[in-house]
Amino acid sequence: MCLSRVFAVAVIALSVLSAPVVSQEVVPQLSRPLVVQDKVVATVGADKITETELSDAVRSQLQGQQVPPETMKEIRGMILNSIIDGRLVKQFLVAKKITADAKDIDGAIAAIKKQVAEAGVDFAQALKAEGLTEESLRGQIGEQMAFKKYAESQINDQKLQEHFAAHKQEFDGTQVKASHVLIKLEETSTPQDRKAASEKIALIRQEIVGGLDFAAAAKKYSACPSSAQGGDLGFFARHGQMVEPFAAAAFALPVGQVSQPVETDFGYHLIKVTETKPGEMTFDMAKDSVRRVLFMDLWQNAAREQRKATKVEISKG
Repeated sequence: MCLSRVFAVAVIALSVLSAPVVSQEVVPQLSRPLVVQDKVVATVGADKITETELSDAVRSQLQGQQVPPETMKEIRGMILNSIIDGRLVKQFLVAKKITADAKDIDGAIAAIKKQVAEAGVDFAQALKAEGLTEESLRGQIGEQMAFKKYAESQINDQKLQEHFAAHKQEFDGTQVKASHVLIKLEETSTPQDRKAASEKIALIRQEIVGGLDFAAAAKKYSACPSSAQGGDLGFFARHGQMVEPFAAAAFALPVGQVSQPVETDFGYHLIKVTETKPGEMTFDMAKDSVRRVLFMDLWQNAAREQRKATKVEISKG
């Protein structure tokens, strides 16, 4: 097992040891010392984000996977925005004077050292392989713990229960059965292609509203393999099975109603929900999932609030 992989496993283990914690998706990116003459790709107030930091984050995300240049550009942009949000949240916490307890950080470092040692890897080597020092690792862990402290001060059982009740279908295991019509877009689609696809899906919807059977429309127009079954996709849950815009639209639809055109990475869709299967998970069973969602909301809100008071610049080229 390579050093970086061992170290990553150990850092992730920290989340288990300090549960409940912020999801990996909302934890600030690991901070790196500024390399002399390293290109600065963005500034967040007085903080600098370097090309080295961004490239390492992209490499970690891709895990060796090869992607086309145009896709790489999009991925880099998304990850850079994630790093920027991490810096904004860090500044938000500093402004509110929210810090982690040094003893808690010590305990987390000790747990990581133990996990790395059990994997037969020298801790100093693991740090070096990640471009970190123990001091910068402590800082990153401190930021995670500080945000956790802030989040837990904002969220109690009552708020968790209220969110569960207001968004029950998202957490209780409810499934919907839906069909769709897809007008496909490719990664190389031009703005003109997108305009044509958008106009086509709108015309198809008019046909359906005018009396064309939805299944017949799917068989006639849809670019998805499900067209052979009249667009039927079967049952799926709110999270984890369909891309977010599609799932959000489907779960917002009454049974039997046809959606407005929905755009996803695949193209433009028309969706029709044909059946709903109620979930059986109680609040106690779904509590941790609800907490993760509210933590994510707080993270995004903190970044958004701090951005109002912080100058963010992204270098061009």
